Amino acid sequence: MFQFRFNIVLVELKMDLENYLLKNSKEEEISLIVKSLGDAAIKISNTIRSIKPQESISNNDRKLNSDGDIQKPLDIISDEILISFLEKSPAAGYASEEQEGCIDFKNNNNFIVFADPLDGSSNIDVNVSIGTIFSIMSKNNLPLEKAFIQNGSHQKSSGFFVYGPQTTLFITVGVGTSLFALDEKKGKFILVKDNITIPETTAEFAINAAYRRFWDSATLKYITECQNGENGPRKKNFGMRWVGSLVADASRIFNRGGIFLYPSDTREKYKNGRLRLTYEANPIAYLVEQANGEATDGHKNILNLEVNELHQRSPLIFGSKEEVLEYKKSYLYL
Repeated sequence: MFQFRFNIVLVELKMDLENYLLKNSKEEEISLIVKSLGDAAIKISNTIRSIKPQESISNNDRKLNSDGDIQKPLDIISDEILISFLEKSPAAGYASEEQEGCIDFKNNNNFIVFADPLDGSSNIDVNVSIGTIFSIMSKNNLPLEKAFIQNGSHQKSSGFFVYGPQTTLFITVGVGTSLFALDEKKGKFILVKDNITIPETTAEFAINAAYRRFWDSATLKYITECQNGENGPRKKNFGMRWVGSLVADASRIFNRGGIFLYPSDTREKYKNGRLRLTYEANPIAYLVEQANGEATDGHKNILNLEVNELHQRSPLIFGSKEEVLEYKKSYLYL
């Protein structure tokens, strides 16, 4: 009996992404789209690893994307790889940070894909983990351009790939959040951890403290109270972690808890936040909520925010439930 149970555990631990989707996804089209995204991520990962050092640190050929941020060659290559795989999948359309508008794949399929093709690409030169963030949503019988401005509550699946020491995938199809790692010999993503739960309490926060002078009073109040430690009103000591790559910081929070903060600030360009609502905030928020965490802009649940345009920016605060709620309380006392 013991031997039988042990073998069952081994089988479950070795479940690959395809079988996971077969077991958990209610829509075959979503499963096929995720599989295409996985194949694209493997190619992106291999492309990143094969690039020559002098190419990765070159400042040549940098351009600005549609929202004014610097594009590196690998941003564009990653976007092209995603398009090449998705146009052969059941996806009806695609929108990304690197495209001005949405791409119509000219079919009658029901699901659309959002992506940040290479999140954290400014960290390529210093060999920090970077990744691909994605979201899958139903068109809901809307014209394609209108389908891309639905709020995040309509997501059917979201996730992100991390290109680091290992290539990993955090994903949800609406039944919890799971972690996969790429078995490079087999070319398959293998389940590492199912039904991830972000710890409700934490003593770690992640924020770019260099922008302290631009924060609003609520963010300043919250961070100051954390920094005051056990002698302050929070009565406990906090540690600060900041990688500056959203997928890397999010990976840490899914693994051990914490709170990530990228609030709006007084700089003109970031008065409505820094991160993109549709490509970054919504996919991360859906993953976080499926893992028993919270995600907010400081006032409202991220998934309930109205989307007015494709490249809309938003504040993003997410992670351990107790700390996110504590941050929101900072606005109530002003």
